[in-house]
Amino acid sequence: MGRVLMLGLLLALAGCASGERDYTGPETTLGGVSVNVFPENYRAEILAYQRSYLNDPSGIRSAGITQPGLRKIGGVERYVACVRFNAKAAGGAYTGVREHVAIFLAGKLDQMAVTREECKDAAYGPFPELEGLRR
Repeated sequence: MGRVLMLGLLLALAGCASGERDYTGPETTLGGVSVNVFPENYRAEILAYQRSYLNDPSGIRSAGITQPGLRKIGGVERYVACVRFNAKAAGGAYTGVREHVAIFLAGKLDQMAVTREECKDAAYGPFPELEGLRR
């Protein structure tokens, strides 16, 4: 009896590992929401993230931002916005202008990271809200 049950389990698992997938339409999250929804509140979400991430969010200089657009990130398309700014380090000195990529999932900010490649040809517009951040 145990061998029959084990054989059935192995056959079921082999069917899962066949590599075949049914295409059900646009890529979705586990909750069923499309992953590529335009991030309507991208500026506010980036501001909230930077307010909590930066040691000293006051006195930011040279802030710029791009409109979100679909780009390949890690082999998949996501809405991405590029952000650049010059912030203060922990000691109070400015770190120099750095570019960051903001990646959105299902219309919400998913992650931000310093970048070189994804934003190298970006057309930045002013981002005065970031320059106006306070603690």
